[in-house]
Amino acid sequence: MIKLTAKVKNLKNPIIVQVSFRKINLSLKDTLYIVKHNELTYGHSIYIALNNKNYSQKKPVIYFVKEDINFLEDGDILQIFPNGNIFVLWSKKQNPNDLTLFITNQCNANCIMCPQPPKKDTYSYTKVNETLLKYVYKYPIQKIGITGGEPTLKKNELLKLASLCYQLYPNAEIDLLTNAKNLADFDYVKQLVMSNPNIRYCISFPSEIERDFNEIMRANIYKEVIEAIQNLALLRQNIELRIVLLKQNILRLPSISEFIFRNFPFVSHIVFMGMEITGYALDNYQKINVNIKNNQSYLITAVKNLSRRNMNVSIYNIPYCLLDKYLWKFVRDSISNWKKIYTKECSLCIKKETCPGLFSTSYYNYEIKPIR
Repeated sequence: MIKLTAKVKNLKNPIIVQVSFRKINLSLKDTLYIVKHNELTYGHSIYIALNNKNYSQKKPVIYFVKEDINFLEDGDILQIFPNGNIFVLWSKKQNPNDLTLFITNQCNANCIMCPQPPKKDTYSYTKVNETLLKYVYKYPIQKIGITGGEPTLKKNELLKLASLCYQLYPNAEIDLLTNAKNLADFDYVKQLVMSNPNIRYCISFPSEIERDFNEIMRANIYKEVIEAIQNLALLRQNIELRIVLLKQNILRLPSISEFIFRNFPFVSHIVFMGMEITGYALDNYQKINVNIKNNQSYLITAVKNLSRRNMNVSIYNIPYCLLDKYLWKFVRDSISNWKKIYTKECSLCIKKETCPGLFSTSYYNYEIKPIR
């Protein structure tokens, strides 16, 4: 999510607010109003007064915002902390139909390529997510991502959140990003399925070899993940397997694809993914980074193995210029708008309009050459 930094005055506790362009707030929601010329306003919970910290002596005021805030629109939802950290939980312009719900920073694995290393939670995200869902209730949300950390660590919170998503958005697709270890518990899986029938279980599957799998995940969870996939299959659930491309598995992609076809022909989607090189992925860069362009024969074979057997295959987070033309039809626009970047070279490329672009954290790691 987008993070802003500023000075905040008169705010004692974190607050979730909806941006309002109306001077008068008569709703029951907490709202934020951007003051332009010391105008008279009423009913808002907090104000952005830019460089004027003396705008209000009673209400909380945000001033000296370091970043450009011109992208903010009426209806956007922010979480504001007394220390000046501001997170854009939902942006009408950037994600009009999508919503991301973050459950926890904690995880029961320690993946070697994790872009967001696990840490302790300093507060509960339950109220944040419930408030966010209710604030966007009247907007046409079509897809909701539930992520962490590992969301299934918060078992009861996840059940309640999945149920609330279904109550408010019964037709929305839910992507649950998980390592699936806790889904080896069949009784819990049944509860989760009953709470929301629209969940797609997006499971990390870096290798078909138990030793390699556990070394990449840095947790002995291979057997539980296999059992979890079987549990979901028994309940006829929507399963997506995600293979992040690493030095540890690039040579085995054909074998991984064969294993998936032989053992999990029921999965709905298989994704081969480029890394976001930040967090643990940056710490372990020399150990795990692989030149995709120079090793893509293995990726081509894996994709062919699956697609020719009518399995649904996609490639995420890799631009066209690093891939053979055969793979272009599998490329998807997968990087969140706020994380995405295009280089100067991209402006000369004929495929830019449909290219997924690059992670803003990682663009310098690739040799980009425009397609003409």
